[in-house]
Amino acid sequence: MSVSPEQDPLTLRPFPDRLFYETGALLAKDDFRDEQTYHRGRLARALRYLHGSGTVAGLRVEWTPREEGVREEHLTVKPGLAIDRWGRIIEVPRSACLRLDRWYRAQEPDFLTQAFHPRTPPVPDDPYTGVVVDLFIRFTVCERGKTPIFATGPFDALDAVAPSRLRDWYELELVLRPESDPPLPRPWHPELASIADPEAKRVALKNAILDNWRETTADTDDDALPLLPEHRVGQDPASIFLARMVIPATAGSPPVRTSDPVTVDNLRRPFVVPPFGIARWLDL
Repeated sequence: MSVSPEQDPLTLRPFPDRLFYETGALLAKDDFRDEQTYHRGRLARALRYLHGSGTVAGLRVEWTPREEGVREEHLTVKPGLAIDRWGRIIEVPRSACLRLDRWYRAQEPDFLTQAFHPRTPPVPDDPYTGVVVDLFIRFTVCERGKTPIFATGPFDALDAVAPSRLRDWYELELVLRPESDPPLPRPWHPELASIADPEAKRVALKNAILDNWRETTADTDDDALPLLPEHRVGQDPASIFLARMVIPATAGSPPVRTSDPVTVDNLRRPFVVPPFGIARWLDL
């Protein structure tokens, strides 16, 4: 099936069959795309079910205050790697910068007011006194290397071009949280630590594996990913939560920012724990 770069075939069902070559067989563009999709799909499926989704390495979010005449206030996302909910690899090869104050001033006052979370009475050092914002990262594709092609369609185009390369890339998104108690990511796997009996724990683990299939089966034709608690309506459900920030402010429409530092919580995100991390946890 032919798809545009904006519609990743890994999000479609069913995956194409593995291509079978034979001497004299005519190959078209869909054959080569299916070849790529098959191998990408196998890798993504293995990553998704063996490791889950979340931060693999890096991607720490840091806040840097404004310094007069030197720099603007900004958020920095450090280089790193993540796996999204389709099993696609998201890589940030170099630090990414988000100009926080410009973004804040561009928001609708009503939306900022809804995301303002005061505490009554005020609680000292309460991180939720201010405008609550979440940062997400999502997989995207960039077209590269435009090259001339034969024109297609009803028009005689002399300047028809198409990308000769597609680069797997990323997009960062700041999301205001108007909920009274903004939800955070929850582990998708069941909690087993509270089970004291080893045999009962083994049984619970095996049942969790048996119940872990989260895609289309013969019982349903719904291919879409459901939104997780941390997602807002309209978000890409494959987006990965990176950090929660609280921008200190006083009540108003919009809330008026104060000079207090922005708090950034990097530790509430989902993590993909590598084997060496598990080994150190077990003191091996």
